[in-house]
Amino acid sequence: MPNFHHFASFRSLPCVPVGQHRWYAARSLAGAAALCLMVAGCAGTAASLPSTTTTSVPTTTATVVPSTTSAPDPSTPRTPAASVRSTTKSHVPKPSTTTAPRTLSTVSLRLVPEFISFPQQRKDEMAAYALRHYGVSTWRLNPSMIVLHFTETDTASSARNTFANDSPNLGELPGTCAHFIVPQNGDVWQIVPTSVMCRHTIGLNDKAIGIEIVQRSQGNGSHWADQQILDRPAQIGAVLALVRSLQRTFGISSSNIVGHATANQAPQFRDLEGWRNDHTDWQAQDVLEVRRRLAAMH
Repeated sequence: MPNFHHFASFRSLPCVPVGQHRWYAARSLAGAAALCLMVAGCAGTAASLPSTTTTSVPTTTATVVPSTTSAPDPSTPRTPAASVRSTTKSHVPKPSTTTAPRTLSTVSLRLVPEFISFPQQRKDEMAAYALRHYGVSTWRLNPSMIVLHFTETDTASSARNTFANDSPNLGELPGTCAHFIVPQNGDVWQIVPTSVMCRHTIGLNDKAIGIEIVQRSQGNGSHWADQQILDRPAQIGAVLALVRSLQRTFGISSSNIVGHATANQAPQFRDLEGWRNDHTDWQAQDVLEVRRRLAAMH
């Protein structure tokens, strides 16, 4: 349509009397279309024309409804072509709202090797104890559980010294021990390899890693002592980091993290001699809080 470029800027041109251009209708449909455009321009109605300019900004430009009748008769009063404005709204994406994951501890694991002596004699004593209480003659441990304790001491050193002294407990050898001690400053002392069985929880020694956390109850009860640990960021952060590391290493589920106070109720509990635990450290509600914090960690 070679004549369209003459009308591309029709809004800037003066209106032309329509009566002088009747012959456009007889020439072709293109002439009729051009005449419609001029009429619309004179009436002040915007016309949409093809554009070769590309734009990335969405617009709501008015659109002229094309006529389906023959060329207009100049003797008939003309009504400006109806203008239909697009009702389609540009979609503006809303920013997504996300909730930041709860992070309870970013404490890294500071493992300090403080191993006690565990010679072959003590291993043999452990194997003999395991045979009497669990029906297996071995000192080796393949852990599937974790038991939490507190030391009833003021320092990690005093607890370690107690465990290093291989003296009878409840009339039997070896002496008691645990695998880890967590001081109040956030360090983690490892005192026995996790591959070696320790006497820390009756009925679960053949399955569980023992973690002793430095805290004294001071006559206030075990729940109070548990809460002191939970409210001490450096210490509980170290406990969580240690437990999470052990879970990943051995595939231990959070349901298999228990406290010494509820060890007798654990499904895995078994003691062939009929022994039972009488300790109250790490009450059930406090262990649930540990599990909740573990779940909230990255």
